Amino acid sequence: MEAMEELSQLSESIRQAASLLADDDPSDDAAPRRPSTFLNAVVLGNVGSGKSAVLNSLIGHPVLPTGENGATRAPIVVDLQTEPGLSTKSIVLQIDSKSQQVSASALRHSLQDRLSKSVSGRGRSDEILLKLRTSTAPPLKLIDLPGLDQRAVDDSMINDYAGHNDAILLVVIPAVQAAEVASSRAIRLAKDIDPDGSRTIGILSKIDQADGDAKTIACVQALLLNKGPKNLPDIEWVALVGQSVAIASAQSGSVGSENSLETAWQAEAETLKSILTGAPHSKLGRVSLVSTIAKQIRKRMKVRLPNLLTGPSG
Repeated sequence: MEAMEELSQLSESIRQAASLLADDDPSDDAAPRRPSTFLNAVVLGNVGSGKSAVLNSLIGHPVLPTGENGATRAPIVVDLQTEPGLSTKSIVLQIDSKSQQVSASALRHSLQDRLSKSVSGRGRSDEILLKLRTSTAPPLKLIDLPGLDQRAVDDSMINDYAGHNDAILLVVIPAVQAAEVASSRAIRLAKDIDPDGSRTIGILSKIDQADGDAKTIACVQALLLNKGPKNLPDIEWVALVGQSVAIASAQSGSVGSENSLETAWQAEAETLKSILTGAPHSKLGRVSLVSTIAKQIRKRMKVRLPNLLTGPSG
């Protein structure tokens, strides 16, 4: 959980830095804050790429709808706060000044219902916002945009959430499309928004579905080893399996202990190691993804706020 702790420290550093820039009192929680995007993570990818499943993995709960009936039709913003004292199976939904404990399935079904009624899904006017407190998630603001191959998505929506700020870009590519990654619209958009790749992370999803396909596995491992096509941006890559099933089984109590999620994520890493035998272990699984996000945020902060980042060591 070292990366989770680091992200919590970074979150506090950002809060103090924002207060200094705005001449606020950082100890006054009621004081207005300038919005910071350092802890924002915007996910880009096509319908069916596994975007929502990746974010569910980060949340630690199957909150976002996935699959054919769960396609994201409007921007969903999940504002996460880490609360270590909560059970790993607990989710607290914050609505204005009130909070209530909810289940992942109730949230997921509510989102499915709202998405089914979404007409255009264009821009912030249709945005769905969730403020959640859990012990399983890093303190990030996750932004799940509709699939790039949907008509609802245009460049203005993407720039609204990901352009001209410090948000991390999570580009999700299914493993079976690894060979064609250079032609991916998500990769091209990320390169336009973040030319030097300093805030972009590539995620190769659904690795388990490519098991046994030697050509695909070779392409995936090449990307993880930074030996992909020469015209690709120089970004970090991480590999994940289809996480929603693992999380759902862990959260349902099938493992039956507070360590069920840790067990699920460890099992995921072991599965990836058995499939991607030539890939660096540091790029496999949800724990690696959290670590990579923390590293990218730290690097971005050092560039943008070099004199203010004095708290966490690095």
